[in-house]
Amino acid sequence: MKLGVGGFVGMPMGNFGDLTSLGFGGVVQGEYDFGDKLVGTFTTGYLIFTGKEETISGVTIKYGDWSVIPLMAGAKYYFADELYGLAQFGLNMVSYTIPAQNLGFGFVIPEQTFNETKFGYAFGVGYDMGTFDLSVKYGSFASDASYVGLTALYKFAL
Repeated sequence: MKLGVGGFVGMPMGNFGDLTSLGFGGVVQGEYDFGDKLVGTFTTGYLIFTGKEETISGVTIKYGDWSVIPLMAGAKYYFADELYGLAQFGLNMVSYTIPAQNLGFGFVIPEQTFNETKFGYAFGVGYDMGTFDLSVKYGSFASDASYVGLTALYKFAL
């Protein structure tokens, strides 16, 4: 068994990319060897994607921030000694906070927060250097919230 701790950087894709900026976060991943080429994983952490701003007819609209706590189980399959493919599936606790909006002329929309649990997935490739592990993956944590992310882990045996 191994435990990895590290960081995440994610580029939002599609409509999600129109609303948010680059995402960042911390990740913890547990690993269990099922054989020479197959490793089971469980990943959690805290990710945040900051909302963008847009000015329409002199009124600035602030899109909300997304906070995500993933609970993902999956597997890594090693094609070579260090190169692997990965697949993960699970639940994501998603919080979307829309900041207060000042529409002018005394009209203010108060801050609102929405919380949901959504199904998510991720597929990608990685390079395992023993102590360090780098992976690039395409994933989604809500129906229209997808990203391409880079995860860097420092791993140690338990």
